[in-house]
Parts: sequence; C-alpha cells; structure tokens
Amino acid sequence: MRIKEDIPILGKVTVNFLDLSAKLYQHYIDIEEIDRQKNTAHLGLISHAFKNSNHSRFDYLILQCVISELIENSFKGTTNAQGSITINGTKQTGNDVIKTWILLSNFGHCKNTIGDEKTLLLHCIQNKSYKRKLINCIKDAKLKKWSERVINNFDYVSFHHIISFIRIYKTFTRRVERQEELINIYKLLLLPEEENEPIASSIQISQLKNLYYILRDISIIALDSRNSSLPFNLDILSTVLSLDSFENKYQNKRISIILEPLISILCDNLYLNIKSQKHQRSYEINASKTIGTDVMKSLDTALKDGLYNPTVCNLHHFLRIQLDKKNMLFEEISKATRQILTVKKGVSGVDASMDLNPFTDERVIDFYLEDNFNIKHFSTFIYNIGNITIEQIIGTASNEFNKTKKINEIIDSNLNKLPITNAEKEDFKKPIQEHISSNIKKVLLNKNLPIFKNILWAVLRYHLDSKYHFDIDNHSFENYDYFGVKVAGLNPLKENLDKAIDSEKDLDRKHELNQLKKSAYRKFEGSVLICLSRIKIYNYSLSPNNRIVTDIDGVVLKFNDEELILELHESKNTARPEKDAIKDINSKLLKTIDKKIKGIKIKKVSGCGAKIYIKH
Repeated sequence: MRIKEDIPILGKVTVNFLDLSAKLYQHYIDIEEIDRQKNTAHLGLISHAFKNSNHSRFDYLILQCVISELIENSFKGTTNAQGSITINGTKQTGNDVIKTWILLSNFGHCKNTIGDEKTLLLHCIQNKSYKRKLINCIKDAKLKKWSERVINNFDYVSFHHIISFIRIYKTFTRRVERQEELINIYKLLLLPEEENEPIASSIQISQLKNLYYILRDISIIALDSRNSSLPFNLDILSTVLSLDSFENKYQNKRISIILEPLISILCDNLYLNIKSQKHQRSYEINASKTIGTDVMKSLDTALKDGLYNPTVCNLHHFLRIQLDKKNMLFEEISKATRQILTVKKGVSGVDASMDLNPFTDERVIDFYLEDNFNIKHFSTFIYNIGNITIEQIIGTASNEFNKTKKINEIIDSNLNKLPITNAEKEDFKKPIQEHISSNIKKVLLNKNLPIFKNILWAVLRYHLDSKYHFDIDNHSFENYDYFGVKVAGLNPLKENLDKAIDSEKDLDRKHELNQLKKSAYRKFEGSVLICLSRIKIYNYSLSPNNRIVTDIDGVVLKFNDEELILELHESKNTARPEKDAIKDINSKLLKTIDKKIKGIKIKKVSGCGAKIYIKH
C-alpha cells in the first residue's frame, strides 16, 4: 500500500506500507482512525497553552514512517539497516515491523493526549474497582502485568499503550488470530528482549527497537521545536544521513548524546512549562469529575471528544519549586504526589501538581490558586507550602547522610583494627564528623535556599498589582548573600545580615540594612525570609525612561501556623527619616499594592524610616 500525504516540515511525502503495517493501516481507514488522529493535536493541552503548537497526531505518525523509510533506504547493508526479523516462524522486514509499532503506539492516544491519559491514570490509582475493570480488558497475561506496573508506577507517558491494547481487542472483535498477531508484535516493543525470545531473536528485536526510539526522538524534536518558540530546530535529513557515522563510531547508542539534551530542553521549556502544567492540572481536576464506572464508555469519550473542554482553565499559577527527585522526602511518585497535595489542608481553592524531567531527574512542583480562592486562607496556604518545603529539606538531609554512611563505615572498620581506646577513636572521628556536618549544612542551604527565595518572590508578586513587575538591584554581592532565611534549624539570616552591614561601604545602604535588622531580629516563632537587596518595581507599559515606578529597600516575610506578616521597607538617611519615608510610601509604593489586599498599615521604624505592614 502506497499513500501520499502533506505534512509540516517535509510537505508532500509518500509512504509505503507492506504486509503487517498495510493491514493495520487499512484497519485505520475502515474505522476512520485517520480522521480521528488528524483532528487530534499531537501536543494535546499544550496546543491550547501555546497556540502555534497545533500539529496533529497524524502528522507525527506519518513523519515517523517517512524517517523509517529514509533510514531503510540509506543504510542497507550497514549495522543500522532495518533488515528482517523472524516472528513466530514467519519472516518479516524490519521496516514493516517498525511501521507497525508506529501505528500501534499512536492507536491509543486520546483526544487531548496526556490531558486525558493522565486523568484516566489518576482515576485508576484513586479507584481500585475502575483499575481492575480496565486491567481485565487486557487478555494477554504479560501485557496485563506490564499494564499494572505502568499504573502502579504512575507512568502516565506509557498509559496510551494500555488504551491501545484494549482498542485492538475491541476493534478486531472475533478476529482472534489478528488480535494475537498484533499483540505479539506489540510485546516485542514493550517487553524486555528476554521475555520475547519465544517470539523472535533478542538481538534482532534490540536493533529494531533502538532504531524505532531514534526515529521517534527525531520526529518529536523536529515537530515540537518547529511549532514552539524555542530558538532551535532539527534538520531531519542531515540527522538521518549522519546517523550511521554516529552509531558506528560510538557503538550503536551514542546518537542519544545529541538527541536527549534537545528533548530535555523541550521538557523544561514546553512540556513542563508553567502554562502547560497549569492547563494540565486544571483539566485533570475538571475531567476527573466526568469519569463514571463504565470503563469502555470513558475510554470512548476520551478518544473521540476528550473528557472535558480543553479551553477551560480555572487555575492561577502561584509558585514553582524545582528539586532533584533524590532530594525529595519521597522518591516514589505516588507518595510524593500525595505529600504535595497536603497544601490543601485547611484551605479551599488551592491545588498542586508535580512532574519530572526524566533526563535530568528534576521534579517540578507547582502550586495554584483557583478562581474561588479566599484571601483569608492565604497564611495557611503559605504555611502548608512551608511545611512541604521543610519535608524536602529532610529528604535532602537523608540523601546526604546516606552518601556519608559508607565513609563512616570505612573509618570505623579501620579504627577497630588499631590498638587504641574508644575515647581515642572518638577524638579521631570528631573533626571528620564536624567536617561532614558542615558540608551537609552547605548542601542543605545550596539545594533548598532557592525554594525559599521563590516563596518570597511569589508572596510579593501576589501582593503587587498585576501591571507591575519587579527585579532586585543585585543578584550577587561580593561579600554577602542578598537573601536570608531562618527555617527548620537553618539560620544563615543573622550571619548574612551582619556580614552585609559590616561590609557595606554605601552609608545609605548600610542605613537601610540596619532598618531591616530591627525587623528580622525581632523574636518570631516560625519561618523568617528576608531580601537584603533593593527591589525595583517597573511598569513596562510606560516609556523606557519612566518604567521605574519606585523601589523597595528590603522585604521581610514571616509566617507560622497562625499568621503571615509581609513588610516592605522604605528607609531614609535624612534628618526626618520616618516622615520622609511615610511620604514616599504614600506617594509611590502604596499605589503598587493590589486592591485585593486589605488591612494595610504604614508603620514608623524609629530612626530609620517606615514600612508597609500587611498581616494575614
């Protein structure tokens, strides 16, 4: 079967489907699957967050098939040739098998792709009866076990394969031989090579899978980067033609050195973009309410129309936290997700989500406010975020202590061989332990301090009118850090502030820091975060010369389980500091505060200036 299509990037192309893939493509025609995929955005909800990212699932499928043909025609007789493979005694061409994998793996993608698939997976985790019914739709024992692992591991990226299995059984009703033929080919792609030995040679399977994943990655990078705002794209022809030299030179796996960093950039800047994640989480919340007990009905809805309206988004992004998954309290995704959802404790109108860049192992945790959020819950919301963050400090500490465990074991083992007393052993170990503890403390600060900075920025942003933007004067100082924190046993606040005051040569700035000191050192049972740098507030709708509206000489944020206090400081090194500062606040800074903020007070700071004082 030979078809002609017109797709992004390459324009008019022809694709040859042979035996297995030709029969499956004909099935696509018979059940109107081609039309469904042409009307399905490859990037799902991301196409609503980024309007230009609207290429179709079918565009992606055809591009993969074209690249498969390019590889087939370019590398016959080389180590990267697709060759042939014997499956259950029948010889098949490698190109045909790869195209069949492409058709099968796209067969289970829903109308809103990850939007629907992740929602269905979440429902499986929350509803054991639904999960059991879904799994029971799969007849093959090995794929049934594989599907359970996907659900239990919260592997939402692979969930579409489960839907594809079910569609094979449903759309090939009473054609048992055809079902088994396709299921066996599918197992070659998904299961470990050793489990497929009775079906086909593991060496041949491995070679074909490697080529399949390469052409899939090339297709993803080429399409998704082209239709996004990212400043790069991939030359398909050049990449395919250079494949043989890379693969031969670097032992058949090294093309990933080029491709994986590009996919990682796509992950960070497109798939995990804040706008994308906001649409995804909002969709999950709304769509989950539409899923009933009938598995087939919910799957049909997800495939045909989607579970919910993808243009509706009821969430407003508040804060993003980024952490290596090893530095989280829970590495297991389901436990980690449950933990971050404790942000809802005692608060309505808030939510959270978590996702992962698989190439960097970095998890992104996002916190949201819903349309119906009541500001009276703001302090509890921040306190809950603080608690979640403190638990990540515990996770970081645990990870660092585990790294040092082997060192301690080696030291103890060697000391036990020496003819010395226990007291002498302890004297020997003491400086080593102090050094290790000091290093762990540094790691805790380096890996967790950025989280608290982001909390401070998010709180400040929430209190400013949306037309204003802000940035700090200096992101780094020669002798001190511009940020201080007192939280969960970590207290570099006093150290940073004292060092800043001692080292600051500018007398006006020293005066401003001394005002901050009065507030920061005041006794408070809870977390204290301070910014030691001046913060400029901009209105970018004005002409360049008038964009700087005012500045803040320092910010202090304090919160515990009962209250949250935000202080915006204005210092004046003049003869009348309090009066001059209050005048400046009233004429400039006060006007930048959002109208939703109530109970604003302006307080004098004796001998220094004044401050805006907001208590929740």
